[in-house]
Amino acid sequence: MTIEIGHLSLRLPQGFESRANTIAHQIGAGLDRQNWNRSIQMDRLTLPPVSVSPHEEDNAIAQRVVAAILQEIEGRQA
Repeated sequence: MTIEIGHLSLRLPQGFESRANTIAHQIGAGLDRQNWNRSIQMDRLTLPPVSVSPHEEDNAIAQRVVAAILQEIEGRQA
C-alpha cells in the first residue's frame, strides 16, 4: 500500500528552523517503512503536540511524530 501526504505542516520550536526539512523527510521515511495492511483515506489528520528537546536527534523526534500519526490513524479506524 502507498501512503500519500499532500501537505505536512510542522510547528517546531524556535531554533529548529534548520532541522525542519530533515525531520519532515525522516517522518516520511518512517511512515514508508510501515506495513500498511489496509487502505486508509483521510482528508486531514491533526496531532496533539509532541514535546521535543533541542538536544534530541532529528531521527528521535521524527520517530515520535510517526508514532503519534500511527496512534491517531488507529484511533480513527477503531
